[in-house]
Amino acid sequence: MESLYQCDLAYVQATAFATLAQGAAGEIVRRLQSSSTPIRRVMDVGCGAGVLTQALTGAGFDVTGIDTSAELLEFARAIAPGAHFVHASVYEVPIRGYDAVVALGEPLTYHNEDTDADNLISRFFQRVAEALPSGGMLIFDVIGLGEPCLAGRTLRSGDDWAVLVETTENQTKCTLVRNIETFRRVGEVYRRSHEVHRVRLFDVRTLCDQLAACGFATETAQSYGAHQLAPRRHAFFATRLPPNNGPITRPNS
Repeated sequence: MESLYQCDLAYVQATAFATLAQGAAGEIVRRLQSSSTPIRRVMDVGCGAGVLTQALTGAGFDVTGIDTSAELLEFARAIAPGAHFVHASVYEVPIRGYDAVVALGEPLTYHNEDTDADNLISRFFQRVAEALPSGGMLIFDVIGLGEPCLAGRTLRSGDDWAVLVETTENQTKCTLVRNIETFRRVGEVYRRSHEVHRVRLFDVRTLCDQLAACGFATETAQSYGAHQLAPRRHAFFATRLPPNNGPITRPNS
């Protein structure tokens, strides 16, 4: 995996982009607590700056945060000291001994340009299915295909930073690329850095079918409870079925 969210962009992410994790945390905790099987150990994939990790540990879960950004993990360790953290890609670490896996904020969509993303995701679903107990949960979100087009430019800024993002997408190739210019004040000057984030776009029904084939009953939504997701984002709430149960899929969108 290419190194994403390096020093300056990690700082901006940690200080100004916590809205999704804050808004979704209550619904994720509620679903985990209401599971048909007791959920204790949770893997937080793409934990970032640790906002959701903090909420999960605060709710009494034993949490392991996984992220490819060492810089974001420093922020996560500071706000969620009760969690365990691993600097790695989820595709490269074992998934064993967990009752739930959560991947908030599209971390499963980030892939290198030459990666077979479809195979990685399919295998990830299978690995999670093999690891979770009956009633265990997989919760994640992705960007789906469709309208509106997400191409364009956005600019956001704070007291000591600014971020310019130019987004292009190719739905034929199921790809979205963000070219990100970050400006962060260091002393009396602003430092400029650049990152390219390559995102895989997914067909919602195809993912539901893959989850069903792995033994999950799946519900989809375009929100986490009352927290509405951005356009074309889809949340998946997948519950591991007992052995010998027929797969059940309930896509809502």
